[in-house]
Parts: sequence; C-alpha cells; structure tokens
Amino acid sequence: MVKQTIITMKQPELGQKIQEWRKAKGLTQEELVEKCNINVRTIQRIEAGEVTPRSYTIKAILEVLGVSQDELPAQEQLTEKSVPEGLSSWYRFSFVAGIIYLSLAIVESFFDVYLIVENVVLSSGLGFLYTFIKISVFVLFIMFILGFYRLGQFQSSALLKVMSIFLIVLTGMFIVEDIATYWLGVDLFSGLLFRSIISGIVYVLFATGFLQLSKSKGTIYIITGAVGLLAGISFMTIVFAIPGLMVLTVFELLLIVLLHKEYNLKKQDKGYSFLGKTQLFY
Repeated sequence: MVKQTIITMKQPELGQKIQEWRKAKGLTQEELVEKCNINVRTIQRIEAGEVTPRSYTIKAILEVLGVSQDELPAQEQLTEKSVPEGLSSWYRFSFVAGIIYLSLAIVESFFDVYLIVENVVLSSGLGFLYTFIKISVFVLFIMFILGFYRLGQFQSSALLKVMSIFLIVLTGMFIVEDIATYWLGVDLFSGLLFRSIISGIVYVLFATGFLQLSKSKGTIYIITGAVGLLAGISFMTIVFAIPGLMVLTVFELLLIVLLHKEYNLKKQDKGYSFLGKTQLFY
C-alpha cells in the first residue's frame, strides 16, 4: 500500500531562508502567496518560524522562488514522516464517533441526575435502558479516543498514546461501576471521591500530551491542552468537580474540533494541485 511522506524542517531556519529568497526576488508576501496558491497568514507564520510547513507547501514556494531543494538550509535537520494509509479515515471515524458520543453522554448525564434526584425505584425496564445507554456511551468513547491514540502514534507521543489507553480503561471501569450500582443498589459515595481524583490525574496527563505537541501543531493544541488541564485539576480538587464536568464538555468539544482539523490536513496530504500540476510526495 502507498504511504505518503511529509518532509519537515526545524524552524526558524527555513522561514528565514524563504524570507531572504522572497526579498531577493523582489516579491511581497502577497505576491508570493498568489503564485503559490496559499494564504498570506500561512506565509507569515512560516517566515516567522511559528509553524513547520508540509512538503507540498515547501515545494510550491521553492518552485515559485526558483530555488532548488539542495539549497535548503541545514539539510541534516530534514526529517521524514511516513503517513500511514487510512490515517485520515481514522480521524474522520473518530470525529463522527465523538459527535455521537458527546450527544449521548449528555443524555446519560441527565439520566444519572434523574435517578439520583428522583430516587427512582428499581425497575427492570428502566435498568435495561440505563445499561444500554451506558454501554453505548462506552463503545462510542472508545471509537472517539482511539483517534488520539493514532495521533500519538503518528506524532511519536508516548504520553498521548498511553493516556488514551488509560482513559479508555478508566472509563470502562466507571461504566461497569455505574451499571452495578443501579442493579445492586449499593451506595458508592466513597467511590465517587476516588473517581474524581483518579479522573483528574488521568485528564491532566492526557491534556499534557496536547501541550507537548503544541509547539509544532499550533494554537488549537495549546487551547485544548489548557482546557483539559483545567478540567483535570477541577476534578482533583473534588470541591470543583461539578463545574469541572462543564469544563470537560468544552474539552471534549475541542477534541472533536481538533480531530476534524487533523482529518482535513491528512486529507490534503493525499495530493495537491499547484502551478497546474497535481503531485504526490513519497
């Protein structure tokens, strides 16, 4: 199967050289982006060393500037990443699963509150419905979080991979506990305290994984990581655990946005059209 290759270079050397070549050609940023078919903000961030451009962007710019790839600075800093076949499909799958999961999780939360506040009498029919919702939420959560496990694989982030698995296992334990609590009628209030603290720790570490990638991946990773940290810390304090649930919802919304962004980026990596040519880079 074909695997695409993205060539990246450490910043800010590349951005500085592109700026020098552009000025030597007497081109403004606006004139360059018009010839390269990219936006002004992209070239501004590249020249400022804020982002690491993909191979198709680099090659488009170099072709317009009439510069050979052999003239790129610090050749020893060029690295290659192989894009696994089907990675974009994984992100799309996890993105869709995330939307459905979050919608059903809201229903689940109202169900939990209803059972507690109304002190509902044990009912087999209600119990089966409750069990079905809980299991469905867990299955969708697995599909959702596996997208970030794959992201951790591609970005070589051991922390993101490990914490994705921890998050799945921990959520599974809590789902089983909720179902058992309903059917057995056991008061697990002390377990809720334990759940809050452990969840907080796991979410803090999970969010840290996004912050570690933020230098190369941009602002969305910083925002996502920061909101995840806030949610995790809220759980760890116990006192702010309830407000933490609202922050967690925002965090999960950001995770869905992030997956959609990654899907679009990998989708673009399949092939690019510029200067009248469609190319694949291997």
